[in-house]
Amino acid sequence: MENYKHIYNIKSPEYLKNKSIKELEEIASEIREFIIDKVSITGGHLSSNLGVVEATIAMHYVFNSPIDKLIFDVGHQSYVHKILTGRAFMFDQLRTMNGVSGFPKYSESPHDVYEVGHSSTSISAMCGFVEERKTNKSIGEVVALIGDGSLQNGLSLAALNYLGTKKNQKGIIIINDNEMSISKNVGGMAQWFNKLRIKKSFKLVRSLTTVSFRNAIKSIVYRNVNMFNQLGFTYIGPIDGHNLKDLISYMDYAKKSSSSIVLHIKTVKGKGYKFAEEDNIGLFHGVSPFDKTTGEFLKKLPNNQMSFSKAVGGSLPKFMDKYPNLKVITPAMIYGMGLTHVFEKYPERTLDVGISEENACVMAGVMARCGSIPIVATYSTFFQRSYDQINHDICRSNEHVIFLFDHAGLVSGDGDTHQGIFDIAMLSSLPNITIASPANLQEFEEVLEIAIHHQGPFVIRYPKCVIDINETYNTTFLNKWKIVRPIREKNILCYGPVVDQFKKILPPGIGLINSLFIKPFDEEIIKMLNNKKLFIYEDVIKENSLSTKIIEYAYLNKLNIEIHSVGVDDFGCVGTLEELHQKYHLSLEEFINNIK
Repeated sequence: MENYKHIYNIKSPEYLKNKSIKELEEIASEIREFIIDKVSITGGHLSSNLGVVEATIAMHYVFNSPIDKLIFDVGHQSYVHKILTGRAFMFDQLRTMNGVSGFPKYSESPHDVYEVGHSSTSISAMCGFVEERKTNKSIGEVVALIGDGSLQNGLSLAALNYLGTKKNQKGIIIINDNEMSISKNVGGMAQWFNKLRIKKSFKLVRSLTTVSFRNAIKSIVYRNVNMFNQLGFTYIGPIDGHNLKDLISYMDYAKKSSSSIVLHIKTVKGKGYKFAEEDNIGLFHGVSPFDKTTGEFLKKLPNNQMSFSKAVGGSLPKFMDKYPNLKVITPAMIYGMGLTHVFEKYPERTLDVGISEENACVMAGVMARCGSIPIVATYSTFFQRSYDQINHDICRSNEHVIFLFDHAGLVSGDGDTHQGIFDIAMLSSLPNITIASPANLQEFEEVLEIAIHHQGPFVIRYPKCVIDINETYNTTFLNKWKIVRPIREKNILCYGPVVDQFKKILPPGIGLINSLFIKPFDEEIIKMLNNKKLFIYEDVIKENSLSTKIIEYAYLNKLNIEIHSVGVDDFGCVGTLEELHQKYHLSLEEFINNIK
């Protein structure tokens, strides 16, 4: 193991309890070096964890986990917490099937008291803990570290509104204010925090013990404009989020307080690593392996290859040039969705609404009603949060909204909270909606052209993968499936980039069908499969997948098709795509051998 003085000796947070401030600062420096070393090799969430080193150390120094419940929001900023709870030895396998998860995980440690991968849930979770504490005396203090733009989400605000009225239920909220979500924060709340930051933070004077006097001082400092005060919280800040002595003092004060309190700490996202500190677009938020000396990413793709996300982002401008009523909306995913150039070129036709998927969808429905064609773009797993809006506000009234579901299907690295395997099951029962899954960039452009001229909601889903952007294919511009290889006695049916993969390795004598449109599916081709064998390949949840729709259709129409299908039967797990394919019997070679 590396020559770290502290890291591998930390078996629990108790290691911190008798340390001096100087020693704690030494541990903080070591943890930063350790995270940069490990993440540069494995990949993972870098900047967010570098920014919360001192805050997490102070939390574990002051509070007693797991009796005191420490909640991390978003869960990707929990690496320091994992190191301080004895898991440093697992970081060589960070975000691997048998290693340490990139998010809090119940099965890993009793210190992971709330398991989460999506943002803005921590204060609601806090409300649950403080409610249970009334009858469960084993629950101590409840502390939520919330950052990376999570506070602006409606779920956070709803929980703040609720907890502020509960004078007998105390929670401690630590706002990690780094002016960033994945990239720069947006919106009115970001501007409000800017105003708070320029106001001088009053120092904690321990002789000022009466609540009324403290509140009077705060009222003078903040001129009665503080949202948290108005909601019923004691507010202190901004606090230097990298000053361990101050952090410990303020957290100790919060621990002794009898009412709910908000500590507003100001941090630098990427603190301690030059390239991450200077990054304002999200390049070092979640990273693949990189050279820690130069900051350059190690995996370089050939000129003919590109991630599907970036290929889509690079393709959109020509459609926006052609169709002036196209507009793009994304919930804090400009960089992740490959939309940086789109936002730079069309500032008046692009909207980043922050981490607010529900808001994005309702806005899009109204904009469509007014004559625009909005494109709402985020990852498949995040669209789960806006099911009601897609259902009630878009599909019900048949609004012309185009959805880009990135990271669809199985996703490597991030584990069960980030798998894009539920979108088809979630959406296929909705009237009026069309769902397509293109195999490559040219097919994406073909489908987008159809979507633009289509009247009604239209989903285009594509996985996290690399595609060849130079290959050309025969285009049809029809809402139909494609017979890639002639129908035979045995036939494979699939969609997405796996179509091209099958095409390259499929032995003679087996038919191949690209089921480009998942809803509505091509009934004519299904009927052509009567008295044949059909093998359906999907890397989504089996229940309510395309295969179940085909089985139902064949039964109702008395078609004699012998159908075999593969898919996923749980929430997924952490692993490389190859490992996930092995686990769920989705290896292409295994699939073909089973057909043989």
